Amino acid sequence: MKVVIFGGIGTIANTSYLQRKAFNTAFEQLSIEWHWGEEEYRSLLVEAGGESRITDYNKKHGGLPKSVTPDQVHKLKTSLFHRFMTESKIPLRKGVQWVIDHAKFNNIKLAFATTTSQDNIDVLLTAAGLDPSTFDIISNRDLVNKSKPEPDVYEYCLEKLNVLATDSIAIEDAKSGVTAAISAGVTCVAFPNEFTADHSYVDAIEKVTDLEKSVHLDAFFVLDN
Repeated sequence: MKVVIFGGIGTIANTSYLQRKAFNTAFEQLSIEWHWGEEEYRSLLVEAGGESRITDYNKKHGGLPKSVTPDQVHKLKTSLFHRFMTESKIPLRKGVQWVIDHAKFNNIKLAFATTTSQDNIDVLLTAAGLDPSTFDIISNRDLVNKSKPEPDVYEYCLEKLNVLATDSIAIEDAKSGVTAAISAGVTCVAFPNEFTADHSYVDAIEKVTDLEKSVHLDAFFVLDN
């Protein structure tokens, strides 16, 4: 048995622009004099984790009021992000449906190896029109000890599905995700979005902007099937 592993919500749909909007709206509502422009936000996405991103930014630049914690900012940002997502219908990224259809046709399992919250996952799948049953397993941050770039989430999914890393291929949209996949022994196709296009993907087997044009995914679907 083989498995295709989608590595995060950004591999399913482009949500970074709504994430940035949610961060900036949270800053405004909490009277924090920060505003993350596109270029700055792009650089911040090299590291995973919203709350740690706020903490690290404050250490470097200051400006977070003593009465406000990174956790409070992140919780408000998450609430706003959910609202923005609920108000939107988010299209699947190019080639995502092609991957799903070919995996089902070839009896290949599908995994969603994300370390975001279950609430984020639920909102994304609803906004993108995907039934959770599309995937044979969906992880979340509560199921693993360490987030990406550590390989925990990949190791978790492979163990639960009883699939070898050598029988797997991952799709990741950020450097930290590629590192996590490779550290778990999983071949990875880089699928950057507009905010992660500048990341280094030297460890990925290829980089594409449309999954249907991935040579390695195409070969994975037909090899030994």
